[in-house]
Parts: sequence; C-alpha cells; structure tokens
Amino acid sequence: MNIEELVTDDFTAVSRKAFIDEEIFRLEQEQIFKKCWLFLGHVSQIKQPGDFFTGYMGEEPVIVTRDQENQINVFVNSCRHRGMRVCRADRGHARNFSCSYHAWTYDLTGKLLGVPRQKEGYYDELDVGQRGLISAAKVDVYKGLIFATFDPEAVSLLDYLGNMAWYMDLVLDRHDGGTELVTGIHKWRVKTNWKLPCDNNAGDWYHVGVAHGSMARLNGNPNLFAENENRIGVSAEYGHTLCAMYHPEGKHAVSPTHHPKEMARWQDEVWSNAHKRLGTTRSRLEFVAGNVFPNFSWIPGSFSIRQYHPRGIDEVEIWSYCLIDADAPTAAKDQMRRHYTDTFGPSGLLEQDDGENWHGCFETAGNPVIQEIPFSYEMGVGHEWKEENLKAQDIAKGTSEVYQRSFYRRWYQQISAKTDESNLIARGS
Repeated sequence: MNIEELVTDDFTAVSRKAFIDEEIFRLEQEQIFKKCWLFLGHVSQIKQPGDFFTGYMGEEPVIVTRDQENQINVFVNSCRHRGMRVCRADRGHARNFSCSYHAWTYDLTGKLLGVPRQKEGYYDELDVGQRGLISAAKVDVYKGLIFATFDPEAVSLLDYLGNMAWYMDLVLDRHDGGTELVTGIHKWRVKTNWKLPCDNNAGDWYHVGVAHGSMARLNGNPNLFAENENRIGVSAEYGHTLCAMYHPEGKHAVSPTHHPKEMARWQDEVWSNAHKRLGTTRSRLEFVAGNVFPNFSWIPGSFSIRQYHPRGIDEVEIWSYCLIDADAPTAAKDQMRRHYTDTFGPSGLLEQDDGENWHGCFETAGNPVIQEIPFSYEMGVGHEWKEENLKAQDIAKGTSEVYQRSFYRRWYQQISAKTDESNLIARGS
C-alpha cells in the first residue's frame, strides 16, 4: 500500500482504508505504540512499595509496580520462558510475580529471581540475570500521571507533551492537593477502529449538539450544547489537542446550575482561585475535552480520563477512570463520581451515543463502493490563527476540525516513519 495516498497534503481527507487495512494496523503497532509515550495510570494506584496494577501499551500487556526503593517500574506481563502472563490480577500488592505455568518468579523490578530445577534440569547453566521481564525503555511521571515508552531513543516526556502540558495543568495543577483516581476502572469494548474515538475526543465540538441532543432535552435545557462565542479549538503541537472555553478577560468558569451543590461549590472555589497557581490567562480557560497522542483522552467536565486500547483493527477496549481533586470534601468527591458515572460511564447518558456512531462509521468503511470516498475533515481549514497568550500551534474559533487534522498529521508522520521523534519536535510539526 502507498501510505502517501491515505491522506491529503492538508489532512482534510483521510482514506477509509486507514481504518480497515491490516498492514496499516501492524505499522501502527510498530511506529506508534512501540515508539510514543503512552499513559498507563496514576500514582494514587500504587501508593506503597509492593503495590501494582496491570495495563496495556498498545496490545502489549504490562505490569506497573512500585518497588522497595519507591521506584516505579513498567514491564511486559509475559514470562521469559513460554510467554504466560506472570500476573493475572488487575491490581493488588505483591512481593513478587510467579508464572502459573512453570513458576519462573520475578521481583518487583522484573528481575528473574529463580526457576524450578535450576540445578537438576538446567545444570546451573541458565543465566537468570539475563532473563528478566522485558522492561519499558523509559518511565516518567507528570504531576501524578504515569507514562512509559518502549523506545530507548524517545525524547523526554516533557518534550513529548510539549505545550500540551501547559493545558493539562488546568486539571492536574489547579489546586494544592493535586489529583487522585477513584478506585476501579470502567472497561468496555466497541466494534470500531481505535482512531475513531481518539479523533472524536481530540475535540469534536461538531457532534455534541446532534449526537447528545436528547440528553440536553432530558436535562430541560435544549440549548445546553448550542454554539458559544467562547469556544476555541487548540492544536497544542505534536498531535495533542483540546477544545476549551476561553472566557472573557476577568472571567472564569462557573458550575452549571444543574450540577450537584457540593460539587459545584468546590469547583467554583477552585476556579475562582486558579489564577494564583496558573496565572490570569489559564484561569480564563476551561478544559472541555482533549487527546494526548495517540490514545489518552480527557473529558474533565465529567471527571473522566480514558485510554483507547486497540484490540485488533476492528475493536477498541475503552478504559475509563474517574479523576478528581485529592483534597476535595468527601461529599464533593462522591458527587463528582456520580456525575462521571451518569455521563460517561459505560451506560452513561452520553457514552452510548458515541459508541453507536463510532461503530457505524467503521461498519461500512470496508464496503467496496464507499471505501473509495475518504472521511472528511475540512471544517475550518485555513481559518486557524495564533494568539500570543495561548501556547498553541493553531487555534480555531468555535466549531472546527482542526483537532482531527492535527491528530492525523501526527499519525501519518509516525506510520510513514518520515521522521523520528526528535526531528518531529525540532520541526515543530
């Protein structure tokens, strides 16, 4: 396949073949999920030495641990003997991990501690020092969020995030106490290609009033999702994007009147004091939704962060977490959790609308006639601008598809291997 034929030069059109071709999917695993920094979880999940949780980096199952030296480790959850998973729990506390097939046993850093019949069977010739679990090349934490990459040549996490970190602070660093995850993860699958939910959560204002219009009417406010002059779309850089409300000078976000009382009271208190930590410009910004390339999405208004794990080319497994302020009052935390579940839980009022649409877009993509017609991402092209106070590659007013063009630009650069990460950043692409 000629990869250059998958996109137009301005990324206003993306071939449907990009979502259904197995060769493309394998390239994505090699060039994206094996090379990019990927979100794994939050430090609140592993507070004590010995704590662990399991997750995925692309299709690779991994274990994330806090060892006895208080270091965070990430390694592939696959025994070096025959490949069986050495940990079958979602989370917990352990001194070591022992394979249930032949009992090869590893410590919290992934080091092989020993194997049965080392003397009688291997004649002491097995070099256990060289048989540790495969580790991520780099692991780092940004304000509570754990990331890792398999690429030893990858740039630092801060360089990878670029300007997006400035916007992530609207959620992660708006208050002294930081953030934490509510215990547990909602997990469900949708029959679609992983990129479709990512390009939606990158910042698709366009669908909200249509796909979620019934929820607005149910709420008694049919204009809840109407066009708003304060809406902006941000292409931060490197494929990271968000949509936001940019309130007038001297103003900041306020909780909608229908929000629960304790949650609204806490939110308003935090927003009214945000300028002390974040400065006047960021105190005017309200982070609505966004995506850190490739598959880490945010919906802060519903206290949701999520990963879109590919399960082959035709299915995605969604892992959704409830991220809240760590030092919020208990009553406010409980209302945040309920609001998250009601809106973007697996059976939330908004989530089901999106899953149905993502499946529908994918379902017909391989049909011989429609396959020749690319997906369209033309809205707002050529009308982006830059603003000195906002750290962004491009900004769009109101409803635009600047987010998707940014996402697929980065996607194309990765799968075409036209540049390595350092060159990508050097070019400011």
